[in-house]
Amino acid sequence: MTDPRARRRRRTGATASIALLVAATAACTPFDGGPATTSPDSSAASAPEDATTTTPEAAAPPPPARVRVTRVSGKLEDGDRDVLADTVEEVVTAYFDDAFVGGEYPRTSYGDAFDTFSAGAARQAASDRDLLTNRLLGPTTESVEVRRRSAYLSVLAPYKVAAGVTARVHLQFLADRGDQPAKLVSVTGRLMLTRKESGGWEIFGYDLTQAAHTVGEGS
Repeated sequence: MTDPRARRRRRTGATASIALLVAATAACTPFDGGPATTSPDSSAASAPEDATTTTPEAAAPPPPARVRVTRVSGKLEDGDRDVLADTVEEVVTAYFDDAFVGGEYPRTSYGDAFDTFSAGAARQAASDRDLLTNRLLGPTTESVEVRRRSAYLSVLAPYKVAAGVTARVHLQFLADRGDQPAKLVSVTGRLMLTRKESGGWEIFGYDLTQAAHTVGEGS
């Protein structure tokens, strides 16, 4: 069943490049569809030799992020596309980690969630914190398991150099809540990125939806 708190908000950063970027990238490509070793204590040391000891299994690593350029308005060489995809991947996954799947749970602090946002977008995002972070589930979540991270990029490159990017993103993770039912959380939509004056890229706008579904209850 769908959590009644499914939320959607739209925000864009106040920069002069917004209208040009959004107009040029409106036709975005849709989504694609060993064990730890423990040290024995004194009682274990005196146990019979045939006694068995269980050890916790190491957590499986998260799946790699899928990030690639799928549309270019203008011209961008193949090598430049690869470099751009790697750079944008760092920005998007840093946001996902800071806001949703990183840190230690139970978690109540998300002060660094918008470090990859422009100053204007970060101020606006603060009022959308319930949508743009895992703040509502964080206090009751014991751990998270990433199921999917993807970003498909529409690029504005009028002079053979990327000037703006719209990333169609999808983050999915399982929130283990101990005695409470687990939640499968999906964050989907768009992140708009522009170049920083100091170099690199930052998120200046967003159009995201977050939905949480209870696992094992209902259909």
